[in-house]
Amino acid sequence: MSESRPRKRGREGKDEILDGDLIAHATAAAALDARVSAFASYQEALDDGFVADLQKQLMAVFRMGVKLESWLNTYTPPLASGGNVGVSGEVQDGVYAHIHGLSAGCSEAGAALHRMLGYEKEYAVQRTKCTDERTWQRFRGTLEANMLHDLGKTTLQMHADLLNVANSISNNLSHLRTAASEESKLAAMY
Repeated sequence: MSESRPRKRGREGKDEILDGDLIAHATAAAALDARVSAFASYQEALDDGFVADLQKQLMAVFRMGVKLESWLNTYTPPLASGGNVGVSGEVQDGVYAHIHGLSAGCSEAGAALHRMLGYEKEYAVQRTKCTDERTWQRFRGTLEANMLHDLGKTTLQMHADLLNVANSISNNLSHLRTAASEESKLAAMY
């Protein structure tokens, strides 16, 4: 019996993801990381469009991470089955952990996008609540410094996670295996 269509489709898209998207996103993250150090303030980064570029990249990397998770689950054993076939299962689990860390770091679970929103909200709330201008200026400086620091932290972490995933996949791809036939998949899981 031939391989199921969803599994086959998942593996056919791997070249596009691994050789195209992963490299493109790592390159884009490196460029963002280089750009962020040039800004003297968060407002400067916001006015330059850097914040929007970073948010767009985080969302794109998250989507790619989910695609990679789906692709990895096309190998035997699927992690959802709870199966473990020696090297393949352990390798798959380790690679999956790296990919999921990338996805989680870019999404609400990792809070990169939520931290950005939280800082913006805190800025707006405190600006309207602070009636003493000296107090506001002191708070504003600290808040903006933290906002700028978070941009740098987020770009650096995203770039590092992308390289980690690329290395993990590159070093372990040969250890992943597929079931020889549809009938042997269930048996191979256990």
